[in-house]
Amino acid sequence: MFDQSYQQLYVQKQVILLNQNYPCPRCKHGQLEPFGETETFSCSACSRQFVALNSGRILYPAGRLKIKIAPIFWWDGMHWHLAGTTATAAQSIFLLAMVIIPTLAINAFVFYINHCPASLNGHTLNQGFILNIALLNVLIAFFMLQLFYLFCWEHNRTGNLGHSKRLRH
Repeated sequence: MFDQSYQQLYVQKQVILLNQNYPCPRCKHGQLEPFGETETFSCSACSRQFVALNSGRILYPAGRLKIKIAPIFWWDGMHWHLAGTTATAAQSIFLLAMVIIPTLAINAFVFYINHCPASLNGHTLNQGFILNIALLNVLIAFFMLQLFYLFCWEHNRTGNLGHSKRLRH
């Protein structure tokens, strides 16, 4: 019923060899080429540099990122797969605090404004109020995540410029 000659359906981590070229996992149109006599790879299009760690099984960004967070990848022989990020525990806690604290603060403020003792018209927790608070929570969380992405995530430095340069030559 099942032909054993087919390849296995699961993928395994392959060793990243230092003498081969690979497609760039970030810009998707560049080639990772060995960089001099070091154990580094440099992309021909976006000029990012990577180093193979964990016995050549994980591709890690080589540049200093400071507070920036960058993805790390593993190779299956055909494609790059996301293996995680360079985020530290402190950065993860900061991300959670950056989303939760403003959300709680604005919820408390809105609840106090609508239910304070000096309010002449006594509001109750009706369905419209709860839906407004839920929508406000979603908007605040989205806004804070966008700020986090803007300030803390490593962006494409060239955008599509590297691709357009390559097409012109």
